[in-house]
Amino acid sequence: MVGGALVEGLVSGEMKQALKVVGSLAGVLILIGVAVILALALSRQATLPEPTATLVKVHDKPSPTATATSGPAFDSPVQTPTPTARPTSTRPPEPPTRAPTPTYTPGPPTLTPELLSTLIPGLQVFVFATTGEKYPEIYRIEMNPASSTVESTHLVSTVDLWRSRTYVSQLYPSPDGKRVAVSWAYGDGGATFVSILEVNDGRVTPLLGKGAEERQRALFLDWSPDGNNVLVLGFSTNSDLGDSVWLVDVRTHEYYPLDIKEVSDPQRVLSASFSPDGKAIVYAQTDGYRCGSKMWRLALDGPGRRLLYEDPELRVEDVLWSPDGSHIAFTQWQETDDLDDFALGELWVMKADGSERRLLGPVEIGYYKRFVPVWSPNGQRIAFVKGSGSGKELEKLSSNGYIVDVQHGEIRQLTDFQNAQVLRPAWSPDGATVMFAVRQDISTMRFEPWIVAVDARDLCRLDEKAELVLGGRKSNPIIVWLPAFAGGR
Repeated sequence: MVGGALVEGLVSGEMKQALKVVGSLAGVLILIGVAVILALALSRQATLPEPTATLVKVHDKPSPTATATSGPAFDSPVQTPTPTARPTSTRPPEPPTRAPTPTYTPGPPTLTPELLSTLIPGLQVFVFATTGEKYPEIYRIEMNPASSTVESTHLVSTVDLWRSRTYVSQLYPSPDGKRVAVSWAYGDGGATFVSILEVNDGRVTPLLGKGAEERQRALFLDWSPDGNNVLVLGFSTNSDLGDSVWLVDVRTHEYYPLDIKEVSDPQRVLSASFSPDGKAIVYAQTDGYRCGSKMWRLALDGPGRRLLYEDPELRVEDVLWSPDGSHIAFTQWQETDDLDDFALGELWVMKADGSERRLLGPVEIGYYKRFVPVWSPNGQRIAFVKGSGSGKELEKLSSNGYIVDVQHGEIRQLTDFQNAQVLRPAWSPDGATVMFAVRQDISTMRFEPWIVAVDARDLCRLDEKAELVLGGRKSNPIIVWLPAFAGGR
């Protein structure tokens, strides 16, 4: 028993020893296996391309060009991917941010303010203006009197003076024909300012100097006989001129007041005219709507003011001293409650001292100076327009041109248009011809210059080839015939 037990113990001890050895070998083998696996894993990891990091915002939508792809298989060779062109997006681009749409105001004309070629002595010169399609336009025209054909037409640059909502309201040539006073109207209220056009080279400058064309608002009244000064009426909003009548030197831009405040409010001056010798002016003034009018003569070379005429109710204006100084013509009319743009008035004439007043006949008249009568150069006749009556719409007016012999009172009709508007009479320098602005088709704004002899013969367009049309989007046709140009400045 003892031997069996001993044997059993020996066997049991040997087995335990063997198990320990086996356990140790197994542990070594496990460790070796783990090491081999780790080595293989590390070696394969080293051959894989490193992934590219991508930052994705929360809630960002995936790119429409991104596609999900699986990584390369461990048993596949590593390949460098070939780049492909990015597909063009079919999504429309975002519209640009739009500013609020401004009120349409056309920009200033892109005209180069270059001087015009100088005038050629012997040619007849015209200046006409219209509002045009986008901005005011002024043209200088030279015509050969022998052939009655236009030699040249030049567009005068008005870049420095042009403003939105501005139009030419009237043109006033100087007695010597070297300059034209351009009356500009600004805005719907009709506020006006004056510029001087040098006819010889086309320069246009503000009456009171640079920078004053808007601030120094004034109403043109008349030229001095020597062509060096103009008579203007200042507006109450004018910081320098105030509400008075001024004499302005167009060469130096200096101005001198004429004191008429003792007579009436200067703002009520309706019209004024120089005597041919430049020593006096005659002017008409009113105290208001249907408050009557007075006409005064004011001496410029010393004290002296005299009342020539007055009417307790009618509006007196268009005061015109004759070229020889012997007579004064004027118009008068009854203002209506509707304040019509045109009306039928009366043309009168009297001696320069106010005596021997005579009615010459009915004439068309209005607030906007479209029908102002004009003396002939020799002072024997007056050209005027007579129409169908009163109204607010020019299209409803039917008018024609006339002349009257001042001494004998004989009236002669020069044009015989039917349902047409005849406006703005102007004499040729020699007094043999009269020109009018005529619109025959009331459905358009097309005005054409027509000329006719004083004996009512040879009525025709000014020049059939020149296509001189005074028209536009908001036409205000004006044309003047300048005195003969003799050269020089």
